[in-house]
Amino acid sequence: MTPLVERWQGAGNVYLLVDARDLPQPLTAATASALVGECGGDGVLELSAGSGGADVTMRIWNPDGSESEACGNGTRMVARWASERLGQAEVSIATKAGLLPCRVDGDVITAQLAPATLAGPQYQPTAEDFPYVHTFVSVGNPHVVIPVDDVDAFPLATQGPLLEHHAWFPERANVEITTMLDRHRLRMRVWERGVGETPACGSGACAAAVAAVATGVADSPVTVLLPGGELVIDVGDDGTVTMHGPAERIERFELPPAIAALLV
Repeated sequence: MTPLVERWQGAGNVYLLVDARDLPQPLTAATASALVGECGGDGVLELSAGSGGADVTMRIWNPDGSESEACGNGTRMVARWASERLGQAEVSIATKAGLLPCRVDGDVITAQLAPATLAGPQYQPTAEDFPYVHTFVSVGNPHVVIPVDDVDAFPLATQGPLLEHHAWFPERANVEITTMLDRHRLRMRVWERGVGETPACGSGACAAAVAAVATGVADSPVTVLLPGGELVIDVGDDGTVTMHGPAERIERFELPPAIAALLV
């Protein structure tokens, strides 16, 4: 039987979900990149049996074959995917960023990401200048949040790749450009590490909300308005970050023969 691929979307992010238990062998950087190239999307979520008390394990592949520690929108997709299969509202997902508890309430999925930090090994300022006022935030994966007067006017297409690869980020960085609308709402555009500009980024929305609260320009909860949709982020005083938003399946289809041939 040919393995199935599921295409999901959440707030405009589109990911391909693949159950590794149905594959002849696990994905590699090359096969994951080839799958995105063949089918499109912002990446691949490779799912397998849960570990460490989790209901499912999620491995996150970017289109360039690199891996990410965290994916907020993907976490909600996988939470709903697992909830349907297990018949339970509460599920936990094992990731490189830790164990993420989630709850599915109809079309709204709540996911708790890794605790936010404003420093760490993913952020190494040097004598080299950084060109923008910014806040570094890690929610398992690295983000640089840059407040601007107008997110639409920011040259993200040219600045995004330069900032992603800036020397201050030894593991590269996701880049969020934000504009406050009021103390509970902000607009955001995002350049995702290993992807490029995308309509949404769940972990980026969390990072943007954390940065806004940490710098005193916002109060929790923060609604983040993205080109692909809206996410509501609760930021706790202890660094906990909880995201609320949608996730839905678009379609199921068979693994393309060209990709199946790579997995033999």
